Amino acid sequence: MIHKLITRRSSIFEATVVLAVASLVSRVFGLVRDRTLFSHFGAGDVLDAYFAAFKVPDFIFNLLILGALSSAFIPVFTDYLKKEGKEEAWGVVNSLVNLGIVILTGLLMLLAIFAPYLTKVVAPGFIGDKHEMVTNLMRVMLLSPFFFGLSNLAGGILNSFKNFLVYAIAPILYNVGIILGVIYLVPRFGYMGLAYGVVLGAFLHMVVQLPGVFALGYRYRMHFNFKHPALRRIAALMIPRTMGIAAQQVSVLLNTVIASTLAVGSVSVFNGADNLQSLPIGIFGISFAVAVFPTLSEKYTLQKLDEFKADFVKTLRQILYLIIPMMMLYWLLRAQIVRLAFGAGQFSWEDTRFTVSTLAFFTFGMAAQATIPLLARSFYALQDTKTPFWTSMITLLINVGSALLFIPYLKVVGLALAVSLAAIINAVTLFVILRRRLGGLGMKPLWAMSWRIMVGALAMGLTGYGALQAMSWIINTHTFWGLLAQAGVAANVAGLTYLAVTKTLRVPEVKMILKPARLLGGE
Repeated sequence: MIHKLITRRSSIFEATVVLAVASLVSRVFGLVRDRTLFSHFGAGDVLDAYFAAFKVPDFIFNLLILGALSSAFIPVFTDYLKKEGKEEAWGVVNSLVNLGIVILTGLLMLLAIFAPYLTKVVAPGFIGDKHEMVTNLMRVMLLSPFFFGLSNLAGGILNSFKNFLVYAIAPILYNVGIILGVIYLVPRFGYMGLAYGVVLGAFLHMVVQLPGVFALGYRYRMHFNFKHPALRRIAALMIPRTMGIAAQQVSVLLNTVIASTLAVGSVSVFNGADNLQSLPIGIFGISFAVAVFPTLSEKYTLQKLDEFKADFVKTLRQILYLIIPMMMLYWLLRAQIVRLAFGAGQFSWEDTRFTVSTLAFFTFGMAAQATIPLLARSFYALQDTKTPFWTSMITLLINVGSALLFIPYLKVVGLALAVSLAAIINAVTLFVILRRRLGGLGMKPLWAMSWRIMVGALAMGLTGYGALQAMSWIINTHTFWGLLAQAGVAANVAGLTYLAVTKTLRVPEVKMILKPARLLGGE
């Protein structure tokens, strides 16, 4: 039974549902994680140090593992599975595992040695004890990319076999590890318990995926064929992708650098708001992109370009149908979301006010950030990692330039506005280039759907605002449960309005929402 569960292939729709549900659960745990962090420490020195220390391990993870390895590995591994068979494909995996262990071990040890200097780069505004806190946290957190490297290679294998269940569960356990660190390890080890929790979460992220890979037939071998042609192909695809991610991560690091020079708590406020806006992006943007990526890679390998374009447009429509109303909902409920997520313990009203404003400006770029994962993976499926690299470079320049322009007037809020502006330009640029590359995408249905979505979003905004005001007259919104009731009623009224309007306007994507409901109802 367990073997069948972890080796079962999923359709695009099934994969998306699995990933979206698991992403939702993971993001909920992420909110619990952040609420626990903010309630224990507030937006102050400890959390500033924690988020700053996160940047270097996160940089390595995103640079070498999450994006670069998966975007390069899955198309090549899929090609070997289709043309050469499993045995040859497993040989590629073993060569990659052994090479990765050697490179990551050496790199992470080197970074740990130079951690004090990296702290000066990441957080130049931190001095004294705060600088030391970042260095100590960073050295321990550098263990996490090692576990994530093996974990994400395992996830790439599972995705190549179109098995997404265990892959989707892993991020939940990662957040559980961090929560356990705050609750149980911080009281025993002080602020270093935060770093131990991160490493625990990364270890759990890895362990849960390994049985699924072994169930598919993989067996580890001390195999060192570093001249394997597949590794050369992966490296050729990884280099521009790595450079593209480097541009994105430099942008993230520079935002932290800038925030570290602002008022105490600015790094925490920026990261807290960013985590909140990442929730719908992860559920509706990344989940859809990850689910369709193996199919897009397969369609391109088989040169079924018409089916490739059809799958891309269908997925893009689904993402837009879901993310645009979330933008409206976030704008409408931004204060309630921040107060419910972080408004406890040491998190002050001043912290709340700045986080609400920062979240508001993040909201503007939410649709762009949700579509970028699909757009980028479409290029990766075409085995083109250069185009996303160049757009990432443009994004980096726009992000940094606009941040420097906005922060004298808007402070930390200006960083969020800069991120949103850069994301919009990145998404539009990628879309235009992809459309030309594929010789058109059949845009009439997409444009026809877009205005219907906008009408539905405006209608939901009006009814949601009315419900929000009505609930403020009925219940006491100064308590957690009162605030939750107000936000819950307003969100439900707004959501039902959007569903009703878009169904009336005959938006096909409504069926995507109603199908699971009918299945649960036994129809």
